[in-house]
Parts: sequence; C-alpha cells; structure tokens
Amino acid sequence: MLFEILSSVVVGGLVGCSYLYQQGLGGNDSRNISRIASNAGLVAKDGTKIRILRRRAYKDHVEYVFQLPQGLSVKQFREKIDRFQDGLNAKKRVLDISAADIRNINWKKDFVCQLQELMTKKRNLRKEIEIEFDGTLKFRVYTEELTSRFDYDLTLLESTKGWKVPIGISRKGLVFHDFEKEYNLIVAGSPGYGKTVFLKNAITTFVAKQTRNVNFFLIDLKGGLAFNRFKGLEQVRGLAKNPLEALMILTEAQKKMNERIEYLLQNGFEDVTESGFPERYFVVIDEAADIVHVRECQEIIEDIARRGRGAGFRLVYCTQYPSNQAISSQVRQTVNAQLCFRLRTEAASRAVLDEGGAELLPRIQGRAIYWSDERKTVQTPYISNEFINDTIHPNITFKARKEDNNAEKQYEANSSGKYTLELEETPLS
Repeated sequence: MLFEILSSVVVGGLVGCSYLYQQGLGGNDSRNISRIASNAGLVAKDGTKIRILRRRAYKDHVEYVFQLPQGLSVKQFREKIDRFQDGLNAKKRVLDISAADIRNINWKKDFVCQLQELMTKKRNLRKEIEIEFDGTLKFRVYTEELTSRFDYDLTLLESTKGWKVPIGISRKGLVFHDFEKEYNLIVAGSPGYGKTVFLKNAITTFVAKQTRNVNFFLIDLKGGLAFNRFKGLEQVRGLAKNPLEALMILTEAQKKMNERIEYLLQNGFEDVTESGFPERYFVVIDEAADIVHVRECQEIIEDIARRGRGAGFRLVYCTQYPSNQAISSQVRQTVNAQLCFRLRTEAASRAVLDEGGAELLPRIQGRAIYWSDERKTVQTPYISNEFINDTIHPNITFKARKEDNNAEKQYEANSSGKYTLELEETPLS
C-alpha cells in the first residue's frame, strides 16, 4: 500500500513537471525572450533592454509582461517574431505525461517497467507566440498550435448577426468583421491561402442573413469562375469577368450610389442609418490588381471608398499582388480594416498592414492576420461549395440576363489603354 502511495506521488510529480515545462515554467522563457531580444538588436540607443515585470500562467498559455524601453515599439518586436518563436522552440520534444496515464497504471504488475515506458512518452512541442502592447510589452507563449481547420457550418451562420461576417477563430474566440463599423475591407494574400474562400464566405453569409437587404456588384478578374455560382442570385446586380465588364459594373454601382446620396440630400438625412434605409450595396473585387492600370476603374473605386459609407455602399478590395501600385493611397487611407493571408515578402505585407508579419505566417491555408481595432491572428472559416449551394439555392432566380458578348462594342480603347464608356439603360437601373 505504501509503495502504491509513494509511486503515485512520484508519477504525479512527473505529470506536474511535464505540464510546467510545457507551459514554459519548467524552463525560463522570460530569460530566453530577453536574450533573443538583445541578440536581435531590440535594445534602446542608451543600451536599455526589456525588463520582465511579471509572469502569469493561464490554461492554454503563459503571459510574460515586460517594460518596453523608450525609443522601441511593439512593431519592431512583431517584425522579428520569427526570431522569438525559433528561439523558444530549440527543444523539439518534451515529456508528455497526463493524469490519465496515472489512472491507467496497473499497480499489480511491474511498476518500474511501466514507469520507464512513461518516461519515453514524449511529443513534439511547437510554441506559438503573440505579441501585444497595452502600455507594457506582452508575450503570450502557447504550447498548443492554433487550429489549422475551422469549418463554416450552420452553427456559425446562425451566430452571425446584423452586417457582420465571420473572420475566423483566434486564441480568444470567434472574430467577426462588422461592416457597419468598418465599412470597407482590404483582403490580400498569395494564391491558394484563402482569399477567395473568404469572399465566398461573406457573400453566402449576407445572402442567408440579409436576404432582402443585400445587393452585390461582383468583379472576378480571374475569369469569373470563383463567383460563377452566384451569378443567378437575385441579390447580384452584376458580375464582371474582365476589365471591360468591370468598368460597366463599377459605373452602374457609382450611378446607384449617386442616386442614393441625392435621395438622402433631398430628404434631409445624413446617412442611411438616420433614414432607416435597410439596404446595403457591396462592391466585391477579386484580383483588383488587374484593373489598377484602368484609370476610370480606379477613380470609381476610390470614389466608392471615399463617399460610399453614408449611402450604404461597402467596398471589399482583394488582391494577391499587394503593392503601393495595386492598392492606391486613396483606397488605403479610406479602408481601416485588413485581412491578410500569407505573403511572400515583407514589402508586400507592409503594403497591406503597414508592417511586416504576413510573410511569417505558417504555410497553412486559411491562416491570416486581421487588423481593425487590434491585430489578431485567425484561422478563417473553410466554406465548402456544397454548403454554399445548399444555402443560396432558394435565392437563385435564373432570370434572363443580357449577354455580355457585345461588351467590346460598348467601349473603345484609345491609344493610351483607357476606355470611353457609352451609357445605355439596363435592367440594373
């Protein structure tokens, strides 16, 4: 009996040590963080280094709080987050003993052999770090990776209210983007990491939750395939597949916006919220870099981003080639929210987020940085085409649409690559 008690104490101690080490308490991540910061040159000009203030252990992470020396910024630390993660992951395998392992011990058999087997039970440890600043510099060190799969389902759809769209799951829970607070959104990322999936997520959400109030002007400059399943929706006011058609759609959207603004002016309203007007219009552009050279398109996009808020117009501007040319200064200044998937270079990340970080995201589809009021790393929802079809099917109208094969006749390209628009009445008016 005494042997069993002592054995339980020993194994219990191992479980405790295993847990503490995995949480960063068995080692000393605070000293490691300080050392890595110094080696990375994150030291004030007068030689002052970050100084640990406190350490707190939570269920899924340990938080290290440092005093930030004057002259340094949290931005400098975020841009070198890979240095900290690599440095804290020098030891790849750790002891992995749980309370369940104790319960499974057969005390009637060879205890020593079972204990030796437990001591070989290890797992790969991959710590992930988040860095925040609220007057102090906070390092949150997680021993469990953020999920790499987050499926869009009916539960998520039903939890979405108003003009919000699910951005994804973060360390703190679900994250939503509210188009009534942050009216426009830039979406960027390398091909295959989740930009278009997010756009389909947003369109499907609003078709389901704001069926009678949402209108879309869709521009898919990758040939129209991504948005093809939406073209028959009664909520879609137009779908463009190339720059010529894009100018048509944008012109129609601007015309509708001007009509809405004139209505508000004539009736003494400041915006659609005051007027009680329930409809919202979304101009969604997938691969906007393909029309950056078309001056007329850019002028309309900038106009919608600048004046559209009060009229209920929202811009979702998406590109896989972010640069200062692909995202104009006018658009960047009027859009205060960004969703950025993995990018190849720090320069591309800066074009979207004004700082590096997107180039350091893991090669996981759906992993992104969302930045509005604060910066969050999220796993965006994966929405299947089957779920989309089931959700939007009641809103497919199959109404006859004018063919676009005569688009070339409606525009004439001049020698400088610009286009002259010939207006005519359409069913969208």
